[in-house]
Amino acid sequence: MKALTVQIGIFGRTNVGKSSLMNFITTQQTSIVSHVAGTTTDVVWKQMELNPLGPITLFDTAGIDDVSHLGAARIEKTKRAFDSSDIVLLLCESGKFGSFETDIIGEADKRKTPVAVVIGKTDLRAPDENFVSEIKKYTKRVLFFSALNSNRDDFLNALKKILLEVLPDNYIENYLALRNIVKKDDTVILIMPIDLGAPRGKIIMPQIQTTRHILDLNACAYTVQDTEYQTALNSLKVKPVIAITDSQAVKRVAAITPPDIKLTTFSTVYAADKSDIVEMAKGAAALQTLKDGDKVLIAEACTHHASADDIGRVKLPRWLREFSKKDIEVKYVHGQDFTEDLTKYKVIIHCGACTLNRKGMLSRLSKAIDKGTPMTNYGIAISVMHGVIEKVLEVFPEALEAYKKQLTIGRL
Repeated sequence: MKALTVQIGIFGRTNVGKSSLMNFITTQQTSIVSHVAGTTTDVVWKQMELNPLGPITLFDTAGIDDVSHLGAARIEKTKRAFDSSDIVLLLCESGKFGSFETDIIGEADKRKTPVAVVIGKTDLRAPDENFVSEIKKYTKRVLFFSALNSNRDDFLNALKKILLEVLPDNYIENYLALRNIVKKDDTVILIMPIDLGAPRGKIIMPQIQTTRHILDLNACAYTVQDTEYQTALNSLKVKPVIAITDSQAVKRVAAITPPDIKLTTFSTVYAADKSDIVEMAKGAAALQTLKDGDKVLIAEACTHHASADDIGRVKLPRWLREFSKKDIEVKYVHGQDFTEDLTKYKVIIHCGACTLNRKGMLSRLSKAIDKGTPMTNYGIAISVMHGVIEKVLEVFPEALEAYKKQLTIGRL
């Protein structure tokens, strides 16, 4: 699952050797290599294992200096790759380090993303001390690369040293919100309705990832549909510490959950794991103050064919209008499209973002905050509209307090 990997973006000018570096690291012809500038027209990604970090995702991007008739579109897609990159590999040639390179460093700095500079094509021209010293004014992390002469093991060991230096310990696990709720040998009930939107023969990614997290915490997970939830409660000898449900069933599940069993939703857990749940809870308060004519943006990170009962296209708009009793306008974006003009929306409701990593989701939240537009996610928004938000946020007390405080401010 790409969203749970360390994501490494390879950036640089056209024809500097980014695709060669990508292929060198992966030992596969992942990207097309050509002497023709602008061969890479879109972001190309490839996953691989890089122990001890585990799975990583590499991004090969189009040249930042592309001046072709499609160059602007390519550069825009390249810039989007900054949002999800945990580290930037800036590839340059010896003797060529100017505004294009410093612009890339500037984009990374805006997002507080660490940068390592890779000086490539060293078989053609070895970098001198003055050139390396100039680069080290921007970053102390410098690697040397030649597709013909570099030893792959040496290069990867040097890269791993940098990654271990710039990424926090237990990078992925640090954001596992359930570790503060679920302990070893605890019992957890996972409620997973199989509805029209569920892929045939599969369960959706948030449910898969949450199940894995519970196993990692050495706890016991019991999985049922909402129609069997009461049966599970009656049959279990050990009281569950928490029930985690699909958001679409939260109202029914909350109605039969005993007061001494905590309850939340998969999407709400994602708000804590992948984003800032306090900000997401504050954003949800805007749903209580919708007025006629307000615009609401529904944003989804993935692209899928909407079903007849699609949550984003059908259910959420219906629930919004039933809840607000107002004539509101609903707009949609999906996939990599996340409009820059966010100021016209009263609130943004984002999906759980199972296909985005934490960096990518925080980048979207930051854009909304910068524009002064409240943002929340599906699980928190649905819990508000179904009147169970306080129960759902009980396990995240700071978020619950932020929601209540923002609600008071909004009603003044």
